Formats: sequence, structure tokens, C-alpha cells
Amino acid sequence: MQNKSVYPPQRLGALIEAVRHLRLTWRLFRDGRVPIWLKTIPFLALAYVLFPLDFLPDAVLGLGQLDDLALLLLGIELFVNLCPTELVRQHKERLSQAGAAAESSPESVVDSTYRVQDRDEHP
Repeated sequence: MQNKSVYPPQRLGALIEAVRHLRLTWRLFRDGRVPIWLKTIPFLALAYVLFPLDFLPDAVLGLGQLDDLALLLLGIELFVNLCPTELVRQHKERLSQAGAAAESSPESVVDSTYRVQDRDEHP
């Protein structure tokens, strides 16, 4: 019998890439050099998700949530694409450097011991 992983490598890679993109979006959103009007784009996309009127009613299971998700992802993508290219490049570099440092750094491992203490026992 073959050992099958719960998540195939393609799905895991897509999930990791989505997390990286969300981290990039968050960093750009917090950057003071990004114009305020650009920062309204993710809020408008989120407002659509929270707004009770939709293109496809949420009563249609699956399809109703699909248009919400699509518009939210489109808003995030539009925000990143409209941000100044140099800022996006800087944040991507910093994220990749931070990721590489965390993977190779021995400081990311905490060596420790612990002791289970009864509730009645005082230090």
C-alpha cells in the first residue's frame, strides 16, 4: 500500500503561496508610504462580503459564498498591483529574507524543560 499524504505537494505549495501573498498584503497595508486611497480597496472588498445584498444570493449554497470570496481576492490582488512597484519589491525581499533566516537559524529552536505542577502545590 502506498503512503498518501493528506495534502498533495501542489496544494501545499498553493497554500504556502497564498499565506505569503496575505503577509505581503498586510505589510503593504501597514506601510505608511502606501497612499491612503489604495488602502480603501481591501476595505471595500470586505464591505461587499459583509453587505447583505450580493450578485449571487448566499442562500445558494457554495455559489453565494464563491462570489464573496472572488471579490475579496480580487480586491486584495488589485491593492497589491496598484501599490508602488518598488515598495512591493522591497516587502517581497524582506519576507523572503525573513523566511530564509527562520528556516536556517538555530535561534528559531527553543530548547527548554518543563515540570507539571499540581494545583495545590505552591512554588
